[in-house]
Amino acid sequence: MPNTPQEQEDRELEALGRRFITALGYREAGKLDTAEEELRAILREEPRLPEPHMELARVLLDTDRLTDAEAHAREALGYLQAGGQWTEELPEPVVLALSHALLAEVLRRRADEDDVIFGAPDAFKAIVAEAKSHFLRANELDPRDEYSSYYAFFLGMEGQGPSMPGEPASE
Repeated sequence: MPNTPQEQEDRELEALGRRFITALGYREAGKLDTAEEELRAILREEPRLPEPHMELARVLLDTDRLTDAEAHAREALGYLQAGGQWTEELPEPVVLALSHALLAEVLRRRADEDDVIFGAPDAFKAIVAEAKSHFLRANELDPRDEYSSYYAFFLGMEGQGPSMPGEPASE
């Protein structure tokens, strides 16, 4: 009995899902080069999957390749905002919050670079403002995200109330 196109696509996505879990294991084990290779291979097969873009952005962030990390974080966020969540392990608002927080962290780290700090003041302010807005959005989507809550406050945003990580958010 021939396979329908939908059945074939489902099998392919399932195989990519197994590879994605393997890549996460590599990242968790500190094998960042291997994780990066596997994530890039997954994205060559299906570039519209936001979660591999997010994980690749995290690997790139962890290895201080901020420009590339930002590109993948933005791509992941774009797909998620268009309703393209792939995995079902986490609720959609949580995955979207994680994506906003990841992009915010990349931008926050970029704002710490000497060429940004000592560059054009307007460019520095724009990066910080965008980081703030993404931290705030992450905290709005997932109020349990203490890290985003802290940075939304630390960077001067009004929002869910200032709280340090580990402390309850103010009401």
